[in-house]
Amino acid sequence: MTAKKILIIGTGAQSKYALETFQLLGRDVLGILTLPGEDCRVPALMERIIGSLDELDKVYRDGDQPEILLATSSNHKKEEFTGDLQSYHPSYASAIHPAAIIASSATLGHGLIVNANAVVQPFATVGSHCMIHAGTIIEHDCTVADFVNIAPRATLAGYVKIGQGTTVCAGAVVIPTIKIGRHAAIGAGAVVTSDVADYQKVAGVPARIIGITRDMQT
Repeated sequence: MTAKKILIIGTGAQSKYALETFQLLGRDVLGILTLPGEDCRVPALMERIIGSLDELDKVYRDGDQPEILLATSSNHKKEEFTGDLQSYHPSYASAIHPAAIIASSATLGHGLIVNANAVVQPFATVGSHCMIHAGTIIEHDCTVADFVNIAPRATLAGYVKIGQGTTVCAGAVVIPTIKIGRHAAIGAGAVVTSDVADYQKVAGVPARIIGITRDMQT
């Protein structure tokens, strides 16, 4: 059976990663739709833009119902857009770089972007619509919920749980068995040695609370 074409929504950094990975995998990208407020000036992306999100209905129907990948760095917007897209009953594509290492016993959701040299170890679970950056390590038996963004070279040690919509910034380390709540934020280079509640923003070594995330403020 011939694989469906892929429609990427968004023109930010995640779109760049996805397009590169799909090209390496030999997948056919129908095109890119821009999100409200985006002003793409990257030639390689500009030449692939076929419209805006407002034109999704026409593009989706005319494109023989392609698989969709949401490529925005905002976890909150990804959640919103998946709700908006429910009426289409879409299939979601994942862009998993061939140089990523995924254990055969790991469980992955859909709509993922997993970059080169990311590692997902045995019996780990990664939910849907997550962004797993280059060099990230998700150790054995970790659970990562939907809409999570894990930045380059962050490390989740064994049995860590990350709640929906949370961001783990570059180089952060979360020690074993820690639980991080929903829509939280872990600062770059932080070492998390105790549980983090929903909407908490933490940073430092060891990580301490420095505020609340924008998701709670809105």
